[in-house]
Amino acid sequence: MVQIDIPAGFVISMLAIDLGRKALKKDYQNSQSEKSTLYYRYLFRSVLFAGMVIAPAGIYLLAGWPGWEQIYWSKRFEEVMHTGWANALLPALFVIFIVLAAYGGHVLGYRWLTSGKEKYIRPTWIGLLVIVGIIVLYNYPSFLLVGTYDQYHNLNGQVRDAMSSVFLNPHGFSVGWVCVMIYFVLALGYLCLKILRESKAGIVRIHCDSKINNVPG
Repeated sequence: MVQIDIPAGFVISMLAIDLGRKALKKDYQNSQSEKSTLYYRYLFRSVLFAGMVIAPAGIYLLAGWPGWEQIYWSKRFEEVMHTGWANALLPALFVIFIVLAAYGGHVLGYRWLTSGKEKYIRPTWIGLLVIVGIIVLYNYPSFLLVGTYDQYHNLNGQVRDAMSSVFLNPHGFSVGWVCVMIYFVLALGYLCLKILRESKAGIVRIHCDSKINNVPG
């Protein structure tokens, strides 16, 4: 969903910083520059995840089921074709905001980590997840129904009763959504495991280098 995908870019960037905080902090303390190679490595991964996982998954659902993907907040997502540049711009803005959110999450998380404010990182991304969850639940039962904006809001003679349950796989929705979620979960799992492994290895390497450098000649 649009309301989930954009914050997800921010959350995952901060999650990456949170998981690799020890290695990032050690690297910052041992680095000769403010932004080391490890800083840019994490930035690249966060932005790449946003652009290659979150954005395409969101666009796929937005293209196939535009009403459901933005929980029927706006009719414009269903009127992209031949309705002017403003509506046609919405999918592009969707991707831009996802990537910008990922960039912003990384920059803010790293700044907090290296300025003694790392205690704010975890509460921030967890708190944002809670807020997003509340927003989605507040819009119940939108996420359980597949149809048009008019049907959901009972406009132009169309009624909500004509909408299909997501569990009935209307227009292949369930198959598409499950494939998207499998792709997302596998990609996120790989990212988290890679960060944890490299973080642990990085800490050990930095510790060993420090010992070597402190050995009397």
